[in-house]
Amino acid sequence: MNDAFRGPAVLRCGRCGRIAGWDDARVQIVCGCRARLELPPPLVREAGEGDRARALDIFSREFGDRQLVAAGKPVSVEDGELLVGETEDGIAGALSWRRLGGVFHIIALATDPLWQRSGLGGTLLAEAELIAKRHALARVLVTITNDNIPALYFYQRQGYRLAAVLPNSVAAHDRTRNRVGFAGIAIRDEIQLTKDL
Repeated sequence: MNDAFRGPAVLRCGRCGRIAGWDDARVQIVCGCRARLELPPPLVREAGEGDRARALDIFSREFGDRQLVAAGKPVSVEDGELLVGETEDGIAGALSWRRLGGVFHIIALATDPLWQRSGLGGTLLAEAELIAKRHALARVLVTITNDNIPALYFYQRQGYRLAAVLPNSVAAHDRTRNRVGFAGIAIRDEIQLTKDL
């Protein structure tokens, strides 16, 4: 695995609660007995200037130095508007979005691993959908990489549907090549999911 991407620890184990490294994580079939964290609801709001650094830190920890790609072109979370999820511990999640043609494009969504499985990601996504409606945008587009099985699961559970796969669109913009992500899967392709509002 030359120049392999060793992502930061960004996932919480559903069984023991420890924080797992991205490349050490595995998919596991479980029944509905899996514990859900019952925490006070987060406050989701547009990011103020004082929130930007913390939100960008969450994205950096989640994505490392990987180049994000949307519609086959490089994109940065800094190019978008930011929503933040504030908990009793401060900013624990963020969502970056932009208008892309006539759609609401979610560039990235990330949560602090300590707040995963608390509903924070779903709350950020719900607020993003409300903003899309306020901007009269009837469709939301999300782009993820082919290795991101947790995100694929999450978005489909929220009503998003597979719209397109762009083979090698991420690999074409990878500065170091041969990166691996979740569970050692090579990062190559862009997966687009959409939801009509």
